[in-house]
Amino acid sequence: MTTYKEIFGKQIKQLSTDPTDAGAEGQVWFNTTSGTFKSIVASGAWSSGAPTINFTNSGGGAGTQTAGLIFAGRNPIAPAFVSTTEEYNGSGWASGGAINTARAYIAGFGLQTAAVGAGGRTDAPGTNTTATEEYNGSAWTTVNAMGSARRMQNAGVGILTAGLGVGPSATEEYDGTNWTAGGALNTTRAYLSGFGTQTAAAAAGGNLPPGTYSNAVEEYNGTSWTTVTVLPAIRQSAGAAGTQTQGIIFGGELPGATATAFTYDGTNWTTTGSMGTAGFSGEPAGSGTAALAANFHAPPGVNRNTEEYNFTANTITAGAWASGGNMGTTRFQAAGAGSQTAGLAFGGETSGGDTANTEEYNGSSWSEQTNLPATTKDQVGFGTQTAGVSCSGAPNTVTYKYDGSSWTSSGALNTGRTNAAGCGSQTAGVIFGGSPSVTATEEFNGSSWTTNPNAMPESKQNRFGTGTQTAALAAYGGPPFTNTTFEYDGSSWTSGGAGITPRADARGGGTQTDAIAGGGYNPSHLTSVEGYDGTAWSTRPSLANAHTGGCSGQGAAPASANWISGGNPATNTTEEFTGDTTAANVKTFTTS
Repeated sequence: MTTYKEIFGKQIKQLSTDPTDAGAEGQVWFNTTSGTFKSIVASGAWSSGAPTINFTNSGGGAGTQTAGLIFAGRNPIAPAFVSTTEEYNGSGWASGGAINTARAYIAGFGLQTAAVGAGGRTDAPGTNTTATEEYNGSAWTTVNAMGSARRMQNAGVGILTAGLGVGPSATEEYDGTNWTAGGALNTTRAYLSGFGTQTAAAAAGGNLPPGTYSNAVEEYNGTSWTTVTVLPAIRQSAGAAGTQTQGIIFGGELPGATATAFTYDGTNWTTTGSMGTAGFSGEPAGSGTAALAANFHAPPGVNRNTEEYNFTANTITAGAWASGGNMGTTRFQAAGAGSQTAGLAFGGETSGGDTANTEEYNGSSWSEQTNLPATTKDQVGFGTQTAGVSCSGAPNTVTYKYDGSSWTSSGALNTGRTNAAGCGSQTAGVIFGGSPSVTATEEFNGSSWTTNPNAMPESKQNRFGTGTQTAALAAYGGPPFTNTTFEYDGSSWTSGGAGITPRADARGGGTQTDAIAGGGYNPSHLTSVEGYDGTAWSTRPSLANAHTGGCSGQGAAPASANWISGGNPATNTTEEFTGDTTAANVKTFTTS
């Protein structure tokens, strides 16, 4: 009998714990703890991403999974043809420059900073256009038009200087300046999907006149199309990405929405992991091993879903909010400090009036602690569970310090305020803004407050604040509601990137260059969440419940491990955020 060593030249390793590095892909070992043979293998799977900003579908897509681009399309709620553009950074979506000609079923190709949008439908009666535009990462410019007006949706292929517009029968090639006629498809079909390059493309599926779905697949060599192996199932309006020898097609309509996905190796199709939500007429981007799907239409409703496909030896778990332990006291207009596993909540308003109640969180449950010296609400909190600070609020100049067991009074603020924001540590804190119309910035050294001569650029209450005394972040606020952002370096304030959704009383944490802010109101209570990278805000996974004016770390880092508890509508719930995680895809060998 041939042994493993005779085949591979080495013995099977014996390990008490499994490797955690995906670089061990293909290795086989015997786990002495579980008494099983194991290996790390690569596989394809989808995971959820942060929602898009706008309700759209049937738009164009371009770029990569970590630098994606979607543009134009239809808002099925209005309904209306739109000109919006959104950029994806691998974590969330941010607004880009609007396309000049609003339309749907537009062909897109290229990169996030060098993309092309061509053709499409401009109105409900079905008027097609030849309009072509190029995107430079910030703005769209109208360039030379296509030779024929048509709608192509996901049948754009290639890069800005070497692209294709495909279907229903004609092919046009783009060289970065002009369009020229290419070889015609063998099978005429609308709403087909394309991937690859200008000289090595594939076109799959579609709608055959007078309205039947197709599984036809053709390959293009830069001159002509050749019919090849058909898809395992019919579909139209599917997403697609990759190259002619490493492609993927996903979702689509057949005629109901499907979540199935197939990969292509240049010869054969293989079923891979299905999308989390069935849908069609979405906006795809990426590669055959790292694809991006956004705004796929999922009847009977619409959604702003984002999904990422990865063929990897890692198991990827998308960032998400999960339920934590409930606080003992339902409260809002409260404050907090500390981390996700060592949190602190204090003060606020309850149905019975203002409270001095203090609670500590261990990552799973809350426990009652020594109350504040007096009831308070609308205050600022920062620091840690064993070295926390409560300041301002009602009364509006008071400061209390917490040592992990009890509160003591400390130096009073120079400028009384409520509904301010702040961050930092017990010995190096900062407070800014607030009501009524306060712009003053004050710094705390653990015993007293000093007013910085450089006030905030604008007065605003109910801001979100996080960071440190020398690298603070202030964002949002109201009413009136704003999405402005300011950064503090310990001396002065400068403007940062604007938030997506104006709001007040958002909560979260992180640093000046890695922050997360969720909930709030404007004027309805929100579940949407945004993240800041030091330059721009982008979307993040939404909260399960609206938290307005609840408790959070307000400075707890990193952003990928944060929490929010309580808030308005009156609640005692806790939600915990965990960012994307990866782990080696370990498989146990079994017999069957």
